[in-house]
Amino acid sequence: MVKKKVLVNPPKVVILDKQSKVVELHAKEFSMDLKVQREVDMNRVEQMAAKFQPHALGIITASKRADGHVYVLDGGHRTAAARKANYDGLIATRLFTDLTLAEEAELFLTLNRSRPIMPIDRFKVRLTMEEPVAVAINTVLKRYGLHVEWANNASLGVISAIATLEKIYFGAGIWDKGEYPDLVDRVIKVLQKAYGAQADRSTYSKGVLEAMGIFIATFRAKIDWDRLNYVLEGTSPRQFIVQARTLRDAKARGGGLGRAGAEVLHQMYNHRFKDKLPDFGSVAPLHSSDYRQDPLYVDPNQYVKQAAAS
Repeated sequence: MVKKKVLVNPPKVVILDKQSKVVELHAKEFSMDLKVQREVDMNRVEQMAAKFQPHALGIITASKRADGHVYVLDGGHRTAAARKANYDGLIATRLFTDLTLAEEAELFLTLNRSRPIMPIDRFKVRLTMEEPVAVAINTVLKRYGLHVEWANNASLGVISAIATLEKIYFGAGIWDKGEYPDLVDRVIKVLQKAYGAQADRSTYSKGVLEAMGIFIATFRAKIDWDRLNYVLEGTSPRQFIVQARTLRDAKARGGGLGRAGAEVLHQMYNHRFKDKLPDFGSVAPLHSSDYRQDPLYVDPNQYVKQAAAS
């Protein structure tokens, strides 16, 4: 008996009905567009240039746009290394023409599916593709003057914990997995109200965002928002994270920083307050079937509609 191999989850095949041809181009002819490409790691470029081997360049994939410029879709580090090494030879290139930005972005992700792409770079490309989850999250962030980007400690208006934002978007690990852009909205709104113009990288760090997402998803309409704002104003994000780490490390079985932070918030909120929140375990999780009846519910489609209208 011959056993047949069955692909349970066959890979998605992207078929572009667009013209392409193999040509040879010089390294200086390539341009980069971060809407459809990851940021170049200059350390990696310098390492490649120091031991540059033209025969190992392989085939670059690029797109020629209506403005005549050629944009790299796969091979950004290789072309950058060629320029760094002052390589003036020709580079084999599969050149597409007449691609839309969304098609360029999807082709980039397809070609780099087996290679690590940082969540921030992937998020930017997904925005170019107009992928609904990325668009919904970005619409919320724009409402509060934020954008996804790499950040240093002094950065204002920048948020880089994109994986955490997506976790909150899908229910913060508390609600049934679904699409909850309004939960992202509430988390950002609370943090911005508490810290205002002083909100920086630490305010929108993974630990703070996840803790706030878990806390709000758990207690929802039971929360007195003025009380929550009051306790946050009395504790800086950095102090809050220190307390969360202390609680996490003190637990015999450890646990995540987000959950520990949510418990710290719970303690801070209830301290000397008459209308205390119940214990975590006594609150039933929200199920997608009753989400529309929740007082915090907002139609998720409004975020995509708002993005299309802006």
